[in-house]
Amino acid sequence: MIAYKSISHINIVVDNIEQASEFYQQALGAIPVQHFAHFKNVGFAKSAGFIEEADKVDVCIQFLKIPTVPTPLFIELMEYHYPSGNDSRPTGNTNDIGGVRHVALGVANIDEAFQFLKSINGVKMISDHLDYKPYTISPITPNDFIFLDEALESDLKEKENVCHIIGGIRYFYFQDPYGVQWELEQGHDDIASQ
Repeated sequence: MIAYKSISHINIVVDNIEQASEFYQQALGAIPVQHFAHFKNVGFAKSAGFIEEADKVDVCIQFLKIPTVPTPLFIELMEYHYPSGNDSRPTGNTNDIGGVRHVALGVANIDEAFQFLKSINGVKMISDHLDYKPYTISPITPNDFIFLDEALESDLKEKENVCHIIGGIRYFYFQDPYGVQWELEQGHDDIASQ
């Protein structure tokens, strides 16, 4: 069994680390924390799978902090100068299989967040439809889900509480210029506080 301590970071490989850093600062309010210019480190390269030419790996790395409460989320941007990789930025749908489908952040005002992100260059909403916006999840009943904990499953009050919370969630998806899909949601406070 693995003893986890925390979420560490999400990694995003980019073609221009300065432009990417500016994007995440503007779009998500990320704060630059550390920058490694042209990092050349054999141990780093071998851990990343570059066994044969580990001494030639050249990468710029920047960590940014998204000030989520109570625990910040860190983004690790990497721009590889050697070796160069494929530029295959996925533009998937929310139901496509493979890879991490989205990273979710809780927000206090979903409508403001939606309007703000629509104004950011490089942001693509998951749907181009004119009616796309944050919607509220339709009401559910205790029969729509199960708790995997028997005590919680037999507690009608807990199940009704989940129904109440789910019925108040509003969210939307967008994709950034690097192929990462993000979800911003309001009202899913039950999982954010655990």
